[in-house]
Amino acid sequence: MLTKKYTILILTILYFSLFLGVYLDEDSLGGAFSDYEGLYYITENFKNNFIYTLLNYDEVGNRHSPIFYILRSGLPLNEMFQRIFFLNIYLLIPIFFYKSLKIIFKTTPKNNLKLLAFVLLLLPTYRSYSIWPDPHLLGVLFFIISIYYFLKFRENVKGFKDSILSTIFLALSAYSSPNFGIFVIYFFYEFYLRFDISKKLILIIFLNIILSIPFFYYLFYLDVNFIFKDNSWDIGENFYSKENISNKILIISSIFCFYLIPILNHKKIISDFNLMHIIDIRLMSFILFFLFCCYFFDFTSAYNLTNSGGGFFYNISKFLFNNNYLFYLINFFVFLLIGKSFFTNKKNSLLFLCLILSNPQVTIWQANFSPTLFFLILLLFSFDFIKKNFDIKRIFLIYLYFASYLVVNFAKNILI
Repeated sequence: MLTKKYTILILTILYFSLFLGVYLDEDSLGGAFSDYEGLYYITENFKNNFIYTLLNYDEVGNRHSPIFYILRSGLPLNEMFQRIFFLNIYLLIPIFFYKSLKIIFKTTPKNNLKLLAFVLLLLPTYRSYSIWPDPHLLGVLFFIISIYYFLKFRENVKGFKDSILSTIFLALSAYSSPNFGIFVIYFFYEFYLRFDISKKLILIIFLNIILSIPFFYYLFYLDVNFIFKDNSWDIGENFYSKENISNKILIISSIFCFYLIPILNHKKIISDFNLMHIIDIRLMSFILFFLFCCYFFDFTSAYNLTNSGGGFFYNISKFLFNNNYLFYLINFFVFLLIGKSFFTNKKNSLLFLCLILSNPQVTIWQANFSPTLFFLILLLFSFDFIKKNFDIKRIFLIYLYFASYLVVNFAKNILI
């Protein structure tokens, strides 16, 4: 077990590495700086003409919520101090991740859980959007706080107060980054299972309605529909196409695998492996569905829109073999691994459906699901094949895994 002294040292190094990133203008993600620079005018527009910009926000051609830009426009700080401000605010993400991990992994030493939580500071999405502030991490911040209170609700026999707090922070998450709003389906299902049709459930429904009124008023009554505006070129009739649905399922599944790999309990998987499981009729139907997705998979046109996207395994398959075979193989493994749990656990299926629906556009970037998927896998999904206790050796392997990914991103940005 790592001592508190060495844990603090590692966390301090990670923290100051972000300041080094600010000094060096780091963009390990590869698109954070261009997003920051290209959308900075929105903040200036809110500063110069708040009402006009608010009522005509759909004309800027940006699907991000205006909340982040409104916050930035109101900060009495110059640009550099604003960046430092958000860098420190976003540190609440690993802090609440740690608080959530303590609820789930009670047998793991706290120092290990602190290290596990702060591995987020090695993720290119977290680093880049902390250094170049972006609305995505503001949504992630409120989302992990919502999960924290949701987990407290699960633990508490009564839990009504925690369900209210979880609902409020989920709404704040959705206002900051609208894609998080779809998870209200999963949370509400859990509240229903606990409270059934009761006054408490009716109060939660009423609270959701109240919290959603400003959103719907802004989008539909004032007609500032920035999410599905015509100039949002990557959302439209293709959303319901077989190709787009197949793309989402396979790419999101491959990103799912990326975050699963370092926390898998490999011994459990090997010991439980049984050929008879593969010929199980339910799993066979899942494999047929996988083949259906492979047949209709075609991410080429969506990729060409921005010359990016698809996630790590899609891109590595294209880079190494110039085809999708490795990508399909990874997905086949994921379908075998999680297929059975989706049949036996409705909550897993519902949560994965929310993931699919949270990405309405045809473009799909791994950054959209980072670090959210890591949260969901460790905190909300129920799998028997992930580690239940993280010793220091496993923590080291997790750090090595994500540090290697960070280096790969640096190399890609330099060489390509």
